[in-house]
Amino acid sequence: MPDSIHSSSPQKAIISLSDGLLADGLSALRQSIRDLVMSGVAVVVIDVSDARQIDSTLLGVLLDTHRICRQRGGGVVVRHADRRTADLLHRTGLDRVFDVADES
Repeated sequence: MPDSIHSSSPQKAIISLSDGLLADGLSALRQSIRDLVMSGVAVVVIDVSDARQIDSTLLGVLLDTHRICRQRGGGVVVRHADRRTADLLHRTGLDRVFDVADES
């Protein structure tokens, strides 16, 4: 999974999600995010431009991550959300929890 996680500083990490990565299951992704947060990352940017489907299990992982990051003054940013993902986040109210950047 090293190609999908990029750290631009000790406080911020960018994770690029893809359908292939999500098809492998979330346990490795969950552990990678946990390792990042435990190493001091306060802002986790999730790039969903290459993921066609976001499910409730992934949203749970992102909520857990957001809760921990908020304690450090950070949070989770969902970047490059397409219409389907943005609609899902809006319907669930998570657009008020996460910082959501529309597809650019």
